[in-house]
Amino acid sequence: MAADLLTTRGVDGLQFAEVAAAAGVTRPLVYRFFPSRRALILAVLEDYADDLTGRFARGALRSSGTLDEITRVFVEAVCDTIEDKGVGPWHLLDSKGPDPEVARLGREIHDRLMDPWRVRFARHMSMDPRESTTVARMVVAAGRAVLELWAAGELTREEAVRDTARGISALLAAFAADPDRARRRPIADNGARRNRRDN
Repeated sequence: MAADLLTTRGVDGLQFAEVAAAAGVTRPLVYRFFPSRRALILAVLEDYADDLTGRFARGALRSSGTLDEITRVFVEAVCDTIEDKGVGPWHLLDSKGPDPEVARLGREIHDRLMDPWRVRFARHMSMDPRESTTVARMVVAAGRAVLELWAAGELTREEAVRDTARGISALLAAFAADPDRARRRPIADNGARRNRRDN
């Protein structure tokens, strides 16, 4: 219910009186579970992130494991979660709005959702931590741009999934083909091996 209010009324509409009315309970009961508005918003975001993570994990188990397939599975998981819980929490995950505390909470959960991507990029594409973090942020930003069009009704879900997967695949292919990165990596590795031998 709180996620629905977040979608229809935004962060300002997520008030205890509205949540209690939507749930058919009293305000004191809502306060018993959520002692502050911050706790309520955090609970909505945590529930959203847990749902999205679970959907992604289940889809990933059935996928071939390639980055293209994993990307498509993640986009489908995001679409399923938005259809089930609304677009409001999704917007908060990268919030830069006027409430700094809400923005910070959203970014924390957003970063946690990106962690598996950083690990995958580092493993599949031999990226260092800085590079994998940068690429993960670019991937999420590209996906968000297309999914916003879908959430606004400007694209069908099929178009959004196809275009997001295509764009992210192109982005990853460009990084994988970067000759400078390929040349830098062995030098760093050789230096690390040399240091281990010297010690």
